Amino acid sequence: MPLNNFAPKPGRFGTLPIAIGGWLNTGVLAAGTATHNLGGFPASGIINRASFCAQTFPTAATSCVATISKMTGATAVVLTDPLAVNTQTANTPLQFVFLTTTTEAQRTLTTADSLRVTIVTTGAVSVQPDDVTVNVELLVKQ
Repeated sequence: MPLNNFAPKPGRFGTLPIAIGGWLNTGVLAAGTATHNLGGFPASGIINRASFCAQTFPTAATSCVATISKMTGATAVVLTDPLAVNTQTANTPLQFVFLTTTTEAQRTLTTADSLRVTIVTTGAVSVQPDDVTVNVELLVKQ
């Protein structure tokens, strides 16, 4: 059945953009690394864009950054530059920037892959994050 209401932008024909992701249970952050799985998708697609938002962003003594990785089993491929999430404006989405060195194969999510968000904190955290969400736009191949 055709999607008559779907008109992709030029250059995106043959794909259906969808968002995957959701709320991160950040718990209590401290100096170190916390990982959160976003899951996968039951079809092949290209990872196109991603955003990070929180009702309350963390406040760390030195820094707090987030990255997105593609997981194939236990093998992680980092896809984004570190995104500074330390003391950002509440309820304002931040956009991840993909590494210029990523290949199309690395940005292709298959049924054997999943996505992971990693938050790395340096120094003590004086304000804990709350209501953190990460969303990823996936261009599903038809």
